[in-house]
Amino acid sequence: MSRIHPAPLIFLMAATSTSMKAATSSCAACANSFKKTAASERPPGKTRFFMNEDRISRWLPSPPREGALPLFCLSHAGGGVSLFRDWQRLLAAPFQVCPIALPGREKRLAEPPVTSLQELVEVLSSLIAPYAQRDFVLYGHCFGASLAFEVALALQGQGLIPRLLAVSGSRAPHCPPPFRISSLPQEEFVDALRRFRLTPETVLNIPDLLALFLPSLRADFALDEELVYEGPRPALAAPILVMHGSRDTIIPEETARKWAKYSTRSCKFVRCEGEHVFFSSDPSVLLRHITTELS
Repeated sequence: MSRIHPAPLIFLMAATSTSMKAATSSCAACANSFKKTAASERPPGKTRFFMNEDRISRWLPSPPREGALPLFCLSHAGGGVSLFRDWQRLLAAPFQVCPIALPGREKRLAEPPVTSLQELVEVLSSLIAPYAQRDFVLYGHCFGASLAFEVALALQGQGLIPRLLAVSGSRAPHCPPPFRISSLPQEEFVDALRRFRLTPETVLNIPDLLALFLPSLRADFALDEELVYEGPRPALAAPILVMHGSRDTIIPEETARKWAKYSTRSCKFVRCEGEHVFFSSDPSVLLRHITTELS
C-alpha cells in the first residue's frame, strides 16, 4: 500500500460502509446520491440549530454515561469521529470518549457544513453544557483544538470549566494559520490540498469523490482562518496540555508553545515522536499524556 499522509485519510473511514462501497465502485453514483439527499435536507438561507433529541444524537453519537468522565473530541479540518474510532478500548473507566460529529462529513455528509464560527461555538457549548455540571475534558486536533478552546471559553462564561483542555498539532490562538486557502478558486484550492498533503491522493484523483468533501474542507479552513486574535483574549481557568509531533511540518513548534499564555492555571508542552498526526497509528501515547495530567 502506498504511503498516504494520515491526517485527512481518516475522515474517509466512516462515511458509512454503504456509501464508501459506492464511492469505491461507482463514485459518480455515490456523488449523485449524496447531492440529491443534500438538496432535500438543506434549508434555504442561514442554517439554524435546534437541539432536539434527534439532533443531539447526530452531533454526539456517544453521549456520556452516568458516572463517566467524558472526553469530548473535535477533529481536524474536514475530519470526523472516525479519527477517534479506536480510543475507547485504550481507556479504562471512568474515561469515556465522546467524539463530536460536525455536519458535512462521514455519516452527516449530506448535511451542509457550518460556516458561522459564532453559531458553531454556540451549538457545541449548548450541546456539552448539560454534561458539564460534572468533570469533563475537551480535546481537539489542529482546527479542532482552536475550536475546542472557543467552546471552553463559552462554557467558562457559564461557570462550566473543564478539568483539562488538551490540544495537539495546533497553533496558539493568536498565531496565524500556516496557510490561507479557503477562498482560492477550486483548481488552486485542490492544488494546495495536494501540495500541503492535506487530503489523500485517492480522493484528489477522483473528481466525483472529491466533490463530496470539498464543502466541509472549505468551510473548516475558512473557520480556522477566522480563529486568529490580534487583541487580548480571555485565558482559560483550566490547565492546558499541548502535544506536538516532533516532525510536524504543518504547525511550527514555536507557535504551539505559545499556548502557555491562554491558561491561568498551567500549560504543559509535550513533544511526541511523529508527524502532524503523530497518534494516527497508535493513539495510546496521546491518551497516556491526557490521563496522566488528570491523575
